[in-house]
Amino acid sequence: MNIGLCSGRHVVNNNEGEEMDHYLFSGPVEHPTHVDIIEKVCREFIRDYIMVNPRTDLPRRRIHLYITGLTPLLTSFLKSWVEQQERLEMTCGDLILWHWDTETKQYVPQKWAMIT
Repeated sequence: MNIGLCSGRHVVNNNEGEEMDHYLFSGPVEHPTHVDIIEKVCREFIRDYIMVNPRTDLPRRRIHLYITGLTPLLTSFLKSWVEQQERLEMTCGDLILWHWDTETKQYVPQKWAMIT
């Protein structure tokens, strides 16, 4: 599953040119420092889209998060991810963060939480 952190900041495709399956936040985030609201959105997204794949009713095994800026969004997602992992004993699957490399014009992976 390919997730863009925030849509509307710039075009986000993975290294194979595929579009994101979802965006955690659509459009500009007006108040990126309202972390309570942002964390709530992150928790709900993890619960609704990551914990169970709606097409199969099974947990997703590998999540790719494309970082598109706004540090409070990223830290809120990671905080929510860790909370879910601890609560559910590491059942959310693997999380790979993707960072844009301005030299190569490609995303570079960073393994964040690997359980498989």
